Amino acid sequence: MKHILIFTLVLTLAIGLYAEVLTCHDVQYTEDPTGDSPYKGQTVTVRGIVVVELFYTGTNVNNIGFFISDPEGGPWSGLLIYTNQFHPQRGDEVEVTGTITEYYNFTEMSPTREYTVISQGNPIPAPTYIHTGDLSSSTAEQWEGVFVKVENVTIASLPTSYNEFYVNDGTGQCQIDDQCFPRTGFSWPQMSIGEHWARIQGVVDYSFNYFAINPRDMNDIVKEDDVSNAMVKIQTTTTEINTETDVPILTSRIKPDWGISSYTAEIKIDASKVEFIRVKYGTGTMTAQEPSVEVSEDGSIIQISYQSIMEPITSAQDDEVLVKLCLKPIDYGESIIDLVSFSYDDTEIQALTDGKLLVPIRKSIAWLNIQNPSSNKNIFNPELNEKLTIEYGCKSSSSGINVKAIVRIYDSQGRLVATPINKNISNPLGIEKFQWDGRDYMMQRVPIGLYYCHLEIIERSTGHKEETVQPIVVKSIMK
Repeated sequence: MKHILIFTLVLTLAIGLYAEVLTCHDVQYTEDPTGDSPYKGQTVTVRGIVVVELFYTGTNVNNIGFFISDPEGGPWSGLLIYTNQFHPQRGDEVEVTGTITEYYNFTEMSPTREYTVISQGNPIPAPTYIHTGDLSSSTAEQWEGVFVKVENVTIASLPTSYNEFYVNDGTGQCQIDDQCFPRTGFSWPQMSIGEHWARIQGVVDYSFNYFAINPRDMNDIVKEDDVSNAMVKIQTTTTEINTETDVPILTSRIKPDWGISSYTAEIKIDASKVEFIRVKYGTGTMTAQEPSVEVSEDGSIIQISYQSIMEPITSAQDDEVLVKLCLKPIDYGESIIDLVSFSYDDTEIQALTDGKLLVPIRKSIAWLNIQNPSSNKNIFNPELNEKLTIEYGCKSSSSGINVKAIVRIYDSQGRLVATPINKNISNPLGIEKFQWDGRDYMMQRVPIGLYYCHLEIIERSTGHKEETVQPIVVKSIMK
């Protein structure tokens, strides 16, 4: 009996560990002088946003992995997924299961065995500003795998035969490498020793005892420090349903000698989930007077125009608040706040970052939201390879509630045709999503007709259940 009890305990612990979804920070943070992850040798599931979709090593002509990041960025926030089995896009939110390995003291997940795309088109986490000397200091380990940027650097050495060169912002040299670029036919832009570059950003790797910044593409390198290279982003904000919430629009440094006196912005929201209330300006923002605001009839497009009357628009540092959007979420989940376009005076800014409004579920409910991404309706045609996005959720897992979600698809006669979801909810918002391609449990396309999506939520500790159901229509090509 003792052996059975011990086995049961070990199995329970193993299942619990496997079911837990970690952040990159969970995996990377360590106080071990070796820099080894506390999860070294363990099989874990990690969730993050893809910031680098192609990464190479050495002379390998095939990409060998991608980097993910925690949405908020910062120290310990990145991780290399060493695999060419899966091929994400930048901005994908993914869950990856595999073994945490220390490859010559570089923390990575290898091998991987499970991979799920949770959502696509997410805002890329902003790069964290560091000094070049930080990558040669005793605390450099915290930047391993992290998306970072350095500014106001000079070229300290020209590219070697390995396409590596060094830059310095006055705090010490750091290496710039080309591991995100194809192995053949790539070369850096022309440079000379002592030349000044405004900004370099990329993901940090570690090899041969050096930490190095790897730009993802040539847009991550900015030579000239002028307004055309400014960056504007919308801050991702967590709030409560039906609550007016201020969402800042942030700008990178704007120098007084650029003489900027106006800006225009176009922003798109999902009006079915978010209501625009007004624009806030004045105290705490760089917008001194009331801007002009126009909103489309359906409430989804917001256009802001501002002309400074008294003095130029300036900011002494990055991420200062330009203006605030007052928004009210009217549904749960994630809502993209799309920064469609932005201009300072007549200069269109290219480096734009979208934001999100995050609304967790606080009540013990079963919640469903079903949409065809192309029409925002619950109607789709699998014959055209269309898919339905099905969001489901319950009370936020951050409240300590351990819940299981089961999503079942029934036909109009009440017969079960598929059970696409049977898993714990781990998202801190209490909301998960997946795409249904209209196939049954035999992987056959279901016939046209009316179906029902049934969600069952089970609180594991109490057995309490909540249920809800929504219709789905499978249509056909018109003859």
